[in-house]
Amino acid sequence: MALFYNLCSSSSGNATYVGSRTEGLLFDAGVGVRNFPKWLSLQGLAPEAVKGIFLTHEHADHVKGLKAIAGRFHIPIYGTEGTLRRMMDTGRLTGEEELHVIRRETVVGGFTVVAAPTSHDSPGSVCYRVETPDGGTAGICTDLGVMSEMILETLSGCGHILIEANYDERMLENGPYPRYLKERIRSRSGHLSNAQCAGAVGQLLQEGCRSFSLGHLSEHNNCPALARQAVEGYLSQLGLEEGGCRLSVLPKSTDGKAVEF
Repeated sequence: MALFYNLCSSSSGNATYVGSRTEGLLFDAGVGVRNFPKWLSLQGLAPEAVKGIFLTHEHADHVKGLKAIAGRFHIPIYGTEGTLRRMMDTGRLTGEEELHVIRRETVVGGFTVVAAPTSHDSPGSVCYRVETPDGGTAGICTDLGVMSEMILETLSGCGHILIEANYDERMLENGPYPRYLKERIRSRSGHLSNAQCAGAVGQLLQEGCRSFSLGHLSEHNNCPALARQAVEGYLSQLGLEEGGCRLSVLPKSTDGKAVEF
């Protein structure tokens, strides 16, 4: 079976490994170059197992470790033209790296990666479905704004999905952020709330998905208990509170646990 192993997930850093214990792909690189091998080793993984880094978009919490990790461990980088161009224009990539512009479907070794555009406020922002060599399927789905029909179609039937539960509406409204930032987070180009995440999980259940990790929780506007409560409460209304799906909430940095799918 394939592994879904999250190295970090929050508004300050995101990186997820999908694959076997000998080869796989990294989705986003919002992890420091020193923690990267250390956190992989908690699952018995080596940096050499990573055959490519796929970027969802160019915001710092998803790419802050990219240049150092790709350079030190000689890992090719994959992203949309908009994402890679933005990173080149802002000097975060030099063009000396091994860069690949992805298509709707991109094959790396035995992995097939399918991208779907998101409405997040970053040029070329996407989410992913990855199919592993042994037939497993996983979704990497954060920084959405909205759950589109194309994303639902792309993630249909995935064995495991990382989906964002970024903020609790009450915490956001009563929190320290300025009004313009609160409105940006709530907008179609922002993030999913706990309630929106719950609705998306309900939709994905209808598409045959049964295993979910809630991630990308805001450190100021959410907490794991509220995220889980929102999703479990909604599933209970659907009559799925007992064994309807496997649900976990990702910690800010890895606890060393992985999901097999």
